[in-house]
Amino acid sequence: MHERRNVILSVLFALACLWALFAFLIVPDHVPGIWPSPLFHKLASLGTGLVLGAFLVYAYKVEDRLDDPLGTITMGRYYERDGLCLAPLTRVTSDATGQARAEISLYYQSRYSGVCEAVIHLRPEGGAFHSHRGAHDVHFAFRCQPGGHGVVHQPIAVAREHQGEPVRVLMAAAVRWNRGKGEQVRSRRGLPCGTFDVDWALAYRQSRHELSGEIELIEPVAVRLTMPENVQSTIDRAEYVQETFSALTV
Repeated sequence: MHERRNVILSVLFALACLWALFAFLIVPDHVPGIWPSPLFHKLASLGTGLVLGAFLVYAYKVEDRLDDPLGTITMGRYYERDGLCLAPLTRVTSDATGQARAEISLYYQSRYSGVCEAVIHLRPEGGAFHSHRGAHDVHFAFRCQPGGHGVVHQPIAVAREHQGEPVRVLMAAAVRWNRGKGEQVRSRRGLPCGTFDVDWALAYRQSRHELSGEIELIEPVAVRLTMPENVQSTIDRAEYVQETFSALTV
């Protein structure tokens, strides 16, 4: 994201180095009529080179390669499991008939340059919402691209008695890096998020077991989601949709 700026800084640093070589090796020390003076050339070129060099060290060694858009969306509060940061939010959308329907929007961003697979499990208190008829939990899996930032939209039905109310939801996640995490591109960590056991060979085949509340969640994090009002309270089956906002080009 900062490549163009870093290239400009590198070019300016190279020019400053050439200026310093000119000042120290070519400009004579005691020749009348030279303006600015040789001393000015030496001090100015040296100072410019040091300042630009410091910026380059910061840009390549200290500064994150990518920004933190999830921090902007969530006011700095999000969760993380093994390098993948997560933040569930609710919103209102419409179905094919134009009726108002609630949706869980799970925003995510990766802290590394590798490709990862993630499985997320949400367990609402008191069966407040569901994504399939007869289901108790919401469970979905997706792939995150290198340094990826995006959202997964999961339509849900919200029980009438919970509409307009905050609902306590247990969240756990499992993340797998098939070819390693790669380079760190974001340094900011999220709050710890629990996990659960996953059969990765079947991770993308949702089963009744995953929606019935039988999965054991290991130290899940509790989040509060405010349910929308005047939305559908029943749903047959609604698949989630993934939207990628940005990712590294590899």
